[in-house]
Amino acid sequence: MAYSGKCFAVTGGASGIGLATVKLLWSRGATVCISDVNETGLKKLEHDLQATSVSESQSFSTATVDVRIPDQVDAWIAGIVAQYGKLDGAANVAGAPDAGGLLAEKSDDDFDFSIGLNLRGVFNCMRAELKSMGRGASIVNVSSAVICRSVPGYSLYSAAKSGVNALTKCAAKEYGPVGVRVNSVCPGITRTPILDVAKLRPVVQPQIDATALGRWAEPEEMARTIAFLLSDEASFQSGSVVLVDGGFCC
Repeated sequence: MAYSGKCFAVTGGASGIGLATVKLLWSRGATVCISDVNETGLKKLEHDLQATSVSESQSFSTATVDVRIPDQVDAWIAGIVAQYGKLDGAANVAGAPDAGGLLAEKSDDDFDFSIGLNLRGVFNCMRAELKSMGRGASIVNVSSAVICRSVPGYSLYSAAKSGVNALTKCAAKEYGPVGVRVNSVCPGITRTPILDVAKLRPVVQPQIDATALGRWAEPEEMARTIAFLLSDEASFQSGSVVLVDGGFCC
């Protein structure tokens, strides 16, 4: 797959699936523009990318962006277009699951945080990206396998990610006529810094046990699907909700 000369934006790029996506696109010669709220993670990533460039023509940029704040997102995307002259694709990865607990125990703040980050954040990014994209561009939104198999403790996350898939399908229909593709990837349980902590083990372990392959996914396994959907190899794929779940939903 040819990524040289392409410019991609990736949210949540300092860790987990976002980080794996950045590194994969970079290793294939793409220019990558990365946002995250984790400034320390972004600084480390800058060092790693500088040491592993594969093409003189490729470049990268990083920005501290909270995807819940429209002005920050708009300024970031506008800056990419101003610097590179285009935006060929975007992977909207930034998000975080619920911290457990039954629905009746969730607070208003819990709701605002989860919907704000996992749904409103994707909306903010898609709105800015679509305004800056032309024919042949592609958006990949990261949803979750919990949209097809309920997981106790993930009520707000499930609602938000279901909304992401609805946004994906509507945008694919709206922007298909101008040649922009929009797809979702729904990861199964994936080993990321957010989930690989002791306090979430009671939530995580049942998901691993319910996965046909009987293990975590690694972030790199999700990144490969995201990179494919961003590429011209997926030129007729749009409006898809792609499960990459190791058999969790079967």
